[in-house]
Amino acid sequence: MKALKKISIILLCGLLLCTAAAGFYYVAATAGAKLDEAKLECTDACIEVYDAKDNKISDLSFKSANKSVRFSELPAHVPHAFVAAEDKNFYSHRGLDYKGMARALLKNIKARSFKQGASTISQQLIKNTQLSSEKTLARKLKEIKLTRSLERKYSKDQIMEMYLNTIYFGHACYGIAGASDFYFAKGAENLSVAEAAMLAAIIKSPNNYSPFLAPEKCMNARNAVLNRMFALGYISESECKQAKAAPLPEKQDNSIASKTYLAGVYAEMESLPLYSPYRYRGGCKIYTYMDRDMQDYAENLKTDADRSGKSILVCDNKAHGITAWHTTEGEIRRQPGSVIKPLAVYAPALEENKISPCTPVLDEKIDFGGYSPSNYKDDYKGDVSARQALAESLNIPAVKILNSLGIEKSERYLLQMQLFLSPEDKTLSLALGGLSEGFTPREIAAAYTVFPNGGQYSPLAFIRKIEDSAGNTLYERKITSQKVFSEDTAALINDMLANAAKTGTAKKLATLPFPVCAKTGTSGTEEGNTDAWAVSYTPEHTITVWMGNADNSLTDITGGGLPCHYALLLNKRLYRSARPAEFQSSPKVVECLLDKISYERDHTVKLAASSAPEQYILHEQFRECNQPKEYGSTFGEPTANAAIYYKNSRVYIELCQTEYYDYLIKRAENGKTTALFDGHCDGNYCDDNVLPNKKYTYSVTPYFVGSDGEKHFGKEMFLPSVYTKKEAAKPPKNWWAS
Repeated sequence: MKALKKISIILLCGLLLCTAAAGFYYVAATAGAKLDEAKLECTDACIEVYDAKDNKISDLSFKSANKSVRFSELPAHVPHAFVAAEDKNFYSHRGLDYKGMARALLKNIKARSFKQGASTISQQLIKNTQLSSEKTLARKLKEIKLTRSLERKYSKDQIMEMYLNTIYFGHACYGIAGASDFYFAKGAENLSVAEAAMLAAIIKSPNNYSPFLAPEKCMNARNAVLNRMFALGYISESECKQAKAAPLPEKQDNSIASKTYLAGVYAEMESLPLYSPYRYRGGCKIYTYMDRDMQDYAENLKTDADRSGKSILVCDNKAHGITAWHTTEGEIRRQPGSVIKPLAVYAPALEENKISPCTPVLDEKIDFGGYSPSNYKDDYKGDVSARQALAESLNIPAVKILNSLGIEKSERYLLQMQLFLSPEDKTLSLALGGLSEGFTPREIAAAYTVFPNGGQYSPLAFIRKIEDSAGNTLYERKITSQKVFSEDTAALINDMLANAAKTGTAKKLATLPFPVCAKTGTSGTEEGNTDAWAVSYTPEHTITVWMGNADNSLTDITGGGLPCHYALLLNKRLYRSARPAEFQSSPKVVECLLDKISYERDHTVKLAASSAPEQYILHEQFRECNQPKEYGSTFGEPTANAAIYYKNSRVYIELCQTEYYDYLIKRAENGKTTALFDGHCDGNYCDDNVLPNKKYTYSVTPYFVGSDGEKHFGKEMFLPSVYTKKEAAKPPKNWWAS
């Protein structure tokens, strides 16, 4: 009993000490934390956006909500929507949700971090207006102290009013008045149930749930809020159904909402480390990579044949910055089609020395264990080079190469370019861009910059730096890169995709007065196309054009059609005053002279003899570590096969390989040798100048005129001797008269 009493005393003392320590820590951590009531009001600070030349983009910079809305002016469903979305017990607690805080504490202990805070609306108001966004215990304690002060001083309706007037709604909108005007072109007092629910839904991550950038996610989040409003008794079942049927706001062509570049800027700002929109409430200057001329041109680019949605992105390859971006469908994921082939198939296969640009591949209908891909219009070319297969976007060679490479190796390279595959994507259909979700145009553009940048990958960005209103730097971008492919692999892909822009599926670009690399892609169903792509690049810029519809409705557009035409126009606009730089090869890329005969006849890659005629030489590039070593024999030492026979008082010699060689033909008779023929023969030589009852011996010597202009003779071949027949005795002249 005494022992138990001792233990109890010790535990009690320990508890008292812990409580005292916690109390002292609370007092120390929250010392000086006082409620600044001025910060509870809305701000009229300005967020200014600047282009790549540090010129202010006046029409893309606007003030946040500079007026407050009174709680009494709002319909009841507006605050109810935010209570349902953020804090269902708002009107019953005193600022703090202790049960929620306990649950969050347990989860944080398990995670060994401050991932969850169980913040009420009152706490959010304090955090947004009074404190930083750092996740520390000291900041949380200050938040608790100031929240209690807030709840003692103001009513729930007053707190809700201040919350609604200061919360961030994305697209630089602070306060519900500005958000209502921006998204719906109306005052907050006129918001419908559906509109209020949408605004309440997007505040968790405004740009990620933007109706303009992510309409599907926005719709799902809005409907979830409506369901909670119904569950809490704020709206009836019929009101809930009616609100769910309401459409999301549409972008107006002449409104700020149509300026997708700005939307991209704000979305990126939201993703920055230690980001909080309230960090910028006092005003800031955002410096971007925008080329204002190209942005305006992209936004207005349209033809009479343009009947679908589109996304146009232009980026600076060296700065890894987005210079122009315009989309009608938001930043959505789409099937990449054949634009995936250089990224997932050809570049990895080159890097792994599985292929070279001239590797022969048989383009034929084939079945891969139940997977039977086909070419466009079921057109098959037979034996083609990897270069031709990529330029013409042939499907079968791409699948064959991926099958040889291995899907795991392909995925490894894609991951380094931040192109992530789901488990169901890890099949051979990857070679053709058949994916479950696909990639965004921004992700595709960033991946393609690997090739003009010598195999180095860096993600693309809108923002260079951010300054506060006093000129202090709040954020400055640090460019980091990762090596994905060797410089020689990148140079070979550049050379191969230059062919695609000259003679392949992107041949619309062949009219440009400067070299350009390009790849097109089309995906869809048997009924029609859903996605059409064109990607082009120079050493300086990469242009990505996607066309299709967010609802997957069918189009008649192919990648080599309208998207490629837009890429042509964008290149012309981009380089209207100066040509881009020339592509540079790699010191580890070598040009080899190949034996054309071996390649075309036997489908083998062999070096040409040093003296081979130019017309029988193929020029091709190789990685230094993967160049051919074996020489073709056709023009090494010419050899001949010939047949000889005697008929109708003539000697006939049948020659082989006359398409490659010329021949010297000699005849010997009674120790005398005569040169009968020297030159090109179509296949048969006839000697009609022979006498009867004679023995003739013939020899043939093949030769060719080499690239040096000299005759290169092979070994003289002696044919079997020919014996001419003795002529029958002729009757005497006028025999009838004898």
